[in-house]
Amino acid sequence: MQATLEDFFKALRGSDLEVHLNAQVDAARAVELVGWSDRTLLKNALGTTLAKTTADRVLFDEAFDRFFRFDAFQKPAAAKAGTSGASPGAEQNADQTTTDQPKDEQPQMGSGGPGGCQGSGGQALSQLLLSGDSAALAKRMQEAAREVGLTDIWFFTQKGYYTQKIQQAMGLELLDREIADAKRQTMAPERAKALELARKRLFNEVRNFVERKLALYGTAPTRQLHDDFLQTQKLSNIEKRDFERMHIIVRKMAKRLAERHARRKKQRVHGQLDFRKTLRKNAAYGGILFETFWRTKVVDRPRVIAICDVSGSVRQYARFLLLFLYSLDEQLSGVRSYAFTNHLVDVSDTFTQLPVEQAVDKVIQAVGGAGSDYGQTLLDIEEQLLDQIDRRTTILFLGDARNNRGEAHTEVMRLLYERARRVIWLNPEPTSFWGLGDSEMKRYAPYCHIARECNSLVQLESVLDALLRTHSASA
Repeated sequence: MQATLEDFFKALRGSDLEVHLNAQVDAARAVELVGWSDRTLLKNALGTTLAKTTADRVLFDEAFDRFFRFDAFQKPAAAKAGTSGASPGAEQNADQTTTDQPKDEQPQMGSGGPGGCQGSGGQALSQLLLSGDSAALAKRMQEAAREVGLTDIWFFTQKGYYTQKIQQAMGLELLDREIADAKRQTMAPERAKALELARKRLFNEVRNFVERKLALYGTAPTRQLHDDFLQTQKLSNIEKRDFERMHIIVRKMAKRLAERHARRKKQRVHGQLDFRKTLRKNAAYGGILFETFWRTKVVDRPRVIAICDVSGSVRQYARFLLLFLYSLDEQLSGVRSYAFTNHLVDVSDTFTQLPVEQAVDKVIQAVGGAGSDYGQTLLDIEEQLLDQIDRRTTILFLGDARNNRGEAHTEVMRLLYERARRVIWLNPEPTSFWGLGDSEMKRYAPYCHIARECNSLVQLESVLDALLRTHSASA
């Protein structure tokens, strides 16, 4: 039974439902109490211990129904009736004997010699196929699947391999020999034909079984590989079809950063023991320190002004930077966002009125389109924002600094550098391109506390991590 439960935990993880060790222990105890015979009771017991939120419950229900699905080797009508109503106790992934056969015919694990496992009370695979014993065949297939490690399937390219390995473990070699012998016997043409049809059915059933398990176990690992790929890709190369997934990845990254820096803040709150206050408060107890008081210091959240170029060459980068920043709202104090091509536009209100993803699309559509003019934008910053910038402010530029041969106005960058706590410039172009053609990056970089190439989610996460860490360290 434990093996079945462990396989189910793996199926849940494959469905993007994280199952922690404590939850696994609680689930095992719940199964001991309710047993396996009542499908509804088992589902409720496991769901209560493993699904902590409404969203988790949706994932759990889907995974449970797919995992405890017992319709292999059944006729279509029986399969349809048995998929939803069958008790998990009917098969138990080969951990428990079936309940619909006489006890002396219960499936057992056996050795089939060179042909693989024989099982089912010593019955050969050919006997089971010709008799149509669906329960015994399904049990044999489950045993074979565990024997070959089907729960490790990740990729669709492995379907053929596992289909063949499971058939072999069920006794395919012996079945093939029986088919060959029947063909050589002139008196047994019907048996040869029946065995060949049974072999085809075996292949189809095993292949369908493997495909279902791939969908169950392989979804999360395959998605994780794709997520890893997306995180390292240049943001300008991300296709629109992947935007939704990228938004999910960004939110996960932001959550991870928020949790990491929330812990750091908690560690900083206590600081050092405040001896004077402690002694004063405990004077009534004869100097015994019943109550302790700690020196504390407030760790201010960074106040960020994000200034993003949304012209055609870099708008994709702006999309994900803004998405990242507004996903970190609990760690940042009052993010103000400005977009520009040739003039500065305050877009902060758009993000307060709309969900982040919709706000980003609206900003890019409204502001983007023209060629960049960094010089004019810096003049707009001086006019509109200079009085708002102080030693608590971090200015975060995102753009390629390509000014279309206009005036650079580096004197404004110098003013920002002197007034702000930090000026950070994220440039999606490689550093080897800085200063080439109409790029003003080498002229702006001396007035930045940090100037960094940044063109992927991994690099963006690193920069924002440093932003939060450095601010906490210097608070």
